[in-house]
Amino acid sequence: MRRYNIASMRFTFLGLLALVACRERVAPPAAAPTAPTLSLQTSPLRTDAACAAPFDAPGTREKIRAATGQLKIGALAGLKDADEDNVAWIRKLVAELKSRGADVLIAAGDLGDNPDEQETLLGAVAESGLPVIAVAGNREVRSDLDAAEGELRKKGARIIDLSHTRIVDLGDATVVGLPGAFERRQLHAEGACMYAQREIDAVATVLDRLPRPTLLVAAVPPRGQDARALDVSEGQNVGDPRLSPLLQKAQFAIFGQVWESGGRAIDGRGAPVPPKTDSPRLYLNPGAADRTPWPMADGSTVSGQAALLTVHGRNAAWEQVRPAEEKQ
Repeated sequence: MRRYNIASMRFTFLGLLALVACRERVAPPAAAPTAPTLSLQTSPLRTDAACAAPFDAPGTREKIRAATGQLKIGALAGLKDADEDNVAWIRKLVAELKSRGADVLIAAGDLGDNPDEQETLLGAVAESGLPVIAVAGNREVRSDLDAAEGELRKKGARIIDLSHTRIVDLGDATVVGLPGAFERRQLHAEGACMYAQREIDAVATVLDRLPRPTLLVAAVPPRGQDARALDVSEGQNVGDPRLSPLLQKAQFAIFGQVWESGGRAIDGRGAPVPPKTDSPRLYLNPGAADRTPWPMADGSTVSGQAALLTVHGRNAAWEQVRPAEEKQ
């Protein structure tokens, strides 16, 4: 009787062990979930080496104006479409800028999607007879834009491209350019320009060496901190955080791209600078010149605008510009 009980106990014990082992093989413990990783959108390499010449290369600096004590810059961005109505609108904006005394015009990105559009849009700006300083944004293929600008120069236009002429001396201020977009996902054309950290570092070094005041021109704004910034889109700050340190080096700047935040300026603390108010540091988003109605971050809608930046001494002021018959 005892032997039977012992055998039964052994059998039961072994069966339990087998059952446990089977369960462990069928249902192993779930692995702990791993934390999601963030992927950087920026690339360590430029899309095209021609997007920005080295600052020490021959021909990368040009003086186009002597100092007079005051400099008026017509700032445009987002020219976009070359249809007949939009080109007529841009001509009106340029005429208004010239009537307010602009000495030079700056076109900050979104200059057209192909050479024909770029030649038409930049041509409408250059017809003013004023020097035009252009910077590529996220849709201009470098070879296309070079071809368009070359055709316009044959017709007598004075166009300075900040991909090639990196520093432009305007007498009362010195312009330094940073062409391109900062994220690959922003590019609207294969072969469009994108800058990398080394270009930002090179701009920072040059800004430290140049006499003040300096004016940074880029198609992308820096990352802001609140709803008053130059880069607010759908309630979020979407600019490049790597550009923020450049605002400690450049006294003034013109940025494009985030059209919802156009028609505004901030100072070195990020506080709004009202129109026609002097500031020792002034960073401007002129808004899209394209006449398509655009919903703004403040809830309004604006159809095409530009801005006039006036530099006198160590201060600057700005004002919104729209065609005279369209002012509200």
